[in-house]
Amino acid sequence: MTAGAPAEGASALDYRPDIDGLRAVAVVLILLYHAGWSAVPGGYVGVDVFFVISGFLITGLLARELGQSGTIDLRAFYARRARRILPASFLVLVVTLVACVVFFSPIGLWHAVRDIAASAAYVPNIVFARDTADYFHPARVSPVIHYWSLGVEEQFYVVWPAFLLVAHRLAARHGPRMSLLVALAVAVSVALSVVFTPGHANAAFYLLPTRAWELGAGALLAMGAPRLRAMPLAAAHLAGAAGLAMIAISAVAFGSSTSFPGVAALVPVVGSVLVIAGGTGAGGQGAGRAGAGGSWSARVLALPPLRYVGRISYSLYLWHWPVLVFGAIALQGVIPDGLQGAVAIGLTVPLAAITYRWVEDPLRRGRLIGRRPSRNLATALIASVLLVAVSLGGGLFAVRRFEPSAAAAAVPPSGDPLAGLIPATGPTQDGPLPVDATPSLLNLHAGTIIENPFTEACSLQTSGTVNGPCTFGDRASKTEVVLFGDSHVLQWWPAVESIARERDWKVVVLVKTSCTYADVTTVSVSGPKTVCDAWRSTALARIAADRPAMVIVSANHRAPPIVGGVVLAGGAATTAMQGAAARTLADLRATGASVVVIADTPQVPWDPADCLSRYADHVIRCALQRDVALDPAWLVAERAAATGAGATFVDAAAWACPSDPCPAIIGRYVVYADTNHLTRPFVAALTSRLDAALPR
Repeated sequence: MTAGAPAEGASALDYRPDIDGLRAVAVVLILLYHAGWSAVPGGYVGVDVFFVISGFLITGLLARELGQSGTIDLRAFYARRARRILPASFLVLVVTLVACVVFFSPIGLWHAVRDIAASAAYVPNIVFARDTADYFHPARVSPVIHYWSLGVEEQFYVVWPAFLLVAHRLAARHGPRMSLLVALAVAVSVALSVVFTPGHANAAFYLLPTRAWELGAGALLAMGAPRLRAMPLAAAHLAGAAGLAMIAISAVAFGSSTSFPGVAALVPVVGSVLVIAGGTGAGGQGAGRAGAGGSWSARVLALPPLRYVGRISYSLYLWHWPVLVFGAIALQGVIPDGLQGAVAIGLTVPLAAITYRWVEDPLRRGRLIGRRPSRNLATALIASVLLVAVSLGGGLFAVRRFEPSAAAAAVPPSGDPLAGLIPATGPTQDGPLPVDATPSLLNLHAGTIIENPFTEACSLQTSGTVNGPCTFGDRASKTEVVLFGDSHVLQWWPAVESIARERDWKVVVLVKTSCTYADVTTVSVSGPKTVCDAWRSTALARIAADRPAMVIVSANHRAPPIVGGVVLAGGAATTAMQGAAARTLADLRATGASVVVIADTPQVPWDPADCLSRYADHVIRCALQRDVALDPAWLVAERAAATGAGATFVDAAAWACPSDPCPAIIGRYVVYADTNHLTRPFVAALTSRLDAALPR
C-alpha cells in the first residue's frame, strides 16, 4: 500500500503513469468496499494489488542498485522508506488518537491506543492476527485496523534488501540464478498461504509469511521487466485486458465467505502482474510520457484523473478508515446510515489531497527534514517512540478507574452467590459501576467463553464439519453428557465443568460456532450456511452411535432460516425454527438420552465494556428492553418445541434478564462478555441454578 510515488528503480525507473492508474483502481475498490457498496464484496483485493505494485517498484530500485554497485546502501534505503511512509502515517495516527479521546469511551480508547501504538511500532498486523480482529465487528471497530497492510510491507522491507543482497552473491551476480532464488522464496510463501488459510484464516490474512509472496510476485516481475519490453503488442493488449478482468472478477465475485488469501489471492495478484506486464511490453513504459507504446489498458490507466487519484492513493488509504469510523459516530441520527459512507469518502478525498500536497510529497523529497539518512532514521525512531508512549500513557490514564480490585478477584462464595438478586423485584435499578465489578472491564474480553474448552476441534470454525474427540471430565465414567450446539451452549462450560466434577460425568463437546442445533439451513451475509448442515448431520450420527445419558443443547437463534429458497423473517421464521428445533430434539430423544434445552440468552447491540465505562455512574444506560434483548416469541417457540419432544427446558433467559430492562450488571457480576455471550464469572455464579435444573 505504500508505493504511492513515482518509481525509483531498475526497469521501472522511468515514470509509469499506468501504475498510478492501477493504484487508483486498487484504492477505489478498497474505499467502495469499506463504505459498504455491495457491488464489490471483494473490494479488499485492492490491498493485494498494492502489494504487487510495491514489490515491483521497490525491487526495481534495489535490483538497479545491485546491478550498478554490487551492493545495497541499507541506511539510504531505510531513510527513503521513512521519508516516504512515516510523515503521513504518523499524522493520521496523531489525528486518530485525538479523535479517539473525543469520541470513544475510556475502554474504547484503551483498545484503540494499543492498536495505535502497535501501528506506530510497525507491528499492527501481528496484534490484529492475535486478537482475531475484524473490520466490521459490531462490538469492536479499530480506527487503525487498515494499518495492518503497512505492517506487512514494512516487515517485508526489513528483510527483503538483505535477502536480495545474499541472493545476488549466492548467484555470483548471475541474474537468472538470482531470479530463481527469489522464485523459490515466493513459492514457499504461496505454499504457506495455501496450507494455513483454511484452518488459520485470521493469521494467514494478517501475517507476513502468508502475504510475502504477493510482494514477491511484483519483485519477480521487476527482475524480468527488461525482457518484457520485447513482448509483442498483441500480447501486451491481452495481458493488460486479462489482468484488469481478473482484478474486477475477484472484486465482484469474492466476499466475506471467500477463504482468503490462500488460492483465491492468486486471482488479483496474477491479474496485477499481467496489468503491469502489459504496460511494460511492446516497448512501452505504461504508455510513457508521450502516450506511445504499451497496452491499451496502460493507456486507459494513464488518463489524468486516474493518475491523480493514484498519486494521492496512499493518503486516501490512510484517512479513509478513521473517517468512516468516526463519521459513523458523529453522523449517527443526523443522516441515514446508507449515506454515511458516501459522506465519509467525500471528506476523505480533500483530506488526502491536502496531506499529499503539504505533508507526503514535500517530506518525501527531503524538504524540512533533509535527505541525510542518519537524521531521517533518528527522526523516525524518536517520533515512533513518542507516539507509542503518548498513546499507551493516555490510555492507561483513561482506564485507571477500571483496574481489577482485590474483591473482584476473590473466589465467589459457595452455594448461590446470586441469591436475592435473581429474580429481582420491580424495574431494573440504576447506580454506579460496583468497585468490585466481576470481571473488571479491563478483563472483560478475557472473560468470554469462545475458546472453551480450549481446543479448536471442539469449537469448529469456518469450514470444519467433524469435531475431534473433545472428551472432558471423568473419561472413565459410564455417564456421558454431550454439549451440542454453537458457542451459546459452550458459554455454559464453567458451570457444566463444575457439575461434571460433582456428578462424575464424561463430557463430550460437539460445537460449531454460528451453527444452530435446529434442523434447518440458516443464512448469513455470505449466503446459506450449508456447512452447518453437514456438521449437524455428522454430530447427530455420532450422538446416535454413542447413546449418551444426556444431551444439553443451546444455540443463537438470530440467523434467519431459508426454506424452499426463501429467506424467512418474523413469525414465519419463528415457526420454521420451532419446527426445525422439534425435529432435532425428537431425533436426540430417540437415542434414549435425556435432552435439555438451555434457552438462548439476551443479546445487546453494543460492546458491554465500552458502554459500562462510558456510563460508569449510570449503568442503567447499558440495559436493554427485555423484548429487544430476549425475543420473547422465540422463547415461547423453543419452550414449546422442547416440551413437545419431551425435553427439559431451562429458562436461563430469566437468570440473565431478571428485570426489565435487562441489566448489564447483576450484583457485582457483569452479565455480558460481548454482544451475545455471558461472562465466565457470571456463568460460574449460576452453577447451582443450572445444577438444580438438570435431570438427575
